[in-house]
Amino acid sequence: LGATKADNEELKHAQQVISDSVQNARTVQALGNEKELVELYAAMVRKTAIGLPQRNVLAGFAFGLASAVMFFVMAGGFYFASFLIQSGEAKFSDVMKAFMGIFYAGLGAGQAASMMGDATKAKVAAHDMFKLLDRRSKIEGLEPMGETPVEIEAGLIEFRDVHFHYPFRPQVQVLKGVSFTIQPGQAVGLVGPSGGGKSTVMALIQRFYDPMQGTVLIGHQKKPLNELNIRFWRRQVGFVGQEPVLFNTTVRENIMYGLDDGETISTERLEECQQMANLGFLFKDGNKGLDTEVGPRGNRLSGGQKQRVAICRALVRNPSVLLLDEATSALDTQSEKVVQDALEAARKGRTSFAIAHRLSTISGSDIILVVSEGFVVEKGTHDELMKLEGVYHKLQMQSQH
Repeated sequence: LGATKADNEELKHAQQVISDSVQNARTVQALGNEKELVELYAAMVRKTAIGLPQRNVLAGFAFGLASAVMFFVMAGGFYFASFLIQSGEAKFSDVMKAFMGIFYAGLGAGQAASMMGDATKAKVAAHDMFKLLDRRSKIEGLEPMGETPVEIEAGLIEFRDVHFHYPFRPQVQVLKGVSFTIQPGQAVGLVGPSGGGKSTVMALIQRFYDPMQGTVLIGHQKKPLNELNIRFWRRQVGFVGQEPVLFNTTVRENIMYGLDDGETISTERLEECQQMANLGFLFKDGNKGLDTEVGPRGNRLSGGQKQRVAICRALVRNPSVLLLDEATSALDTQSEKVVQDALEAARKGRTSFAIAHRLSTISGSDIILVVSEGFVVEKGTHDELMKLEGVYHKLQMQSQH
């Protein structure tokens, strides 16, 4: 940690550079950026070294002075003690008791003085720590408030004039008045140009953010999403992203992360989820079934295999809403076919939203929402949108070339 708040911030940024570089070592080496990153890190650390020799010299003088005080106190104490004993005004034992008390008091004061530099660093660190601890999130997941409905049709979702911008980019309006209604059990495709707001719609459904204006309503009762218990709501939602996150443990443990604390799942239900997610590969080629170790970040499994484990993890909680964010975009053709079959099985009987880079994978959706520049510019089935010859038709033509 640095001696000042500015030094502390600079060192934190430098540590983040090191962390990101190590975690993405292959990308760094593939791009040949090793020297640039080393120079960037060195430049960040070098800023904190400005004035460091002077500070260290002053600290050395302070430490020497603090130590000298102790020895001066000892010398003066011995001199005065000898004078008292010689004059008969005090006994040797009494003098030593008083002297040792003064000696240890001086020793403690000297050691405390030498720690003043560390105390300054600790003050900066404690300030940052308590600032983080005292920060109140606008969406509190650990201490959730709000209503937990006994019965609600979670698959009925309505966006009503939703406006949104990200807190770190308030000048960029991502959604500019999005409105649509999805009925329970409908399969929804979200398509549109990059940056149009598709992933933002999914983030709002998961309630990672609340709209700046407008409302997300749930169920026939039209319950505002921000009034529902957030832990209850997120149990109704399953999510499978482009790059699934698996933990360094067995497939079984990774699947069980989809359950609440203390919640169990029957063997029959687990086998049903395995079949829907097409996890048959776990029982072939020497694998140990659900006890197969996936390795750090799931690197012992292929991309398609990790996706299927993530699909199974989403299904064990039997969500009413399933969100698929380009779940097959990073896969080869063969793996995509297997994962797509698993996704189609998973979408049956529940409301689902799918973002897909290959439009053929969502052409069979009950309704397709075309999101562009913050608006839902078109909606309908594949055939209806193709007849309009608008944005969706243009995207289809581009995907075929």
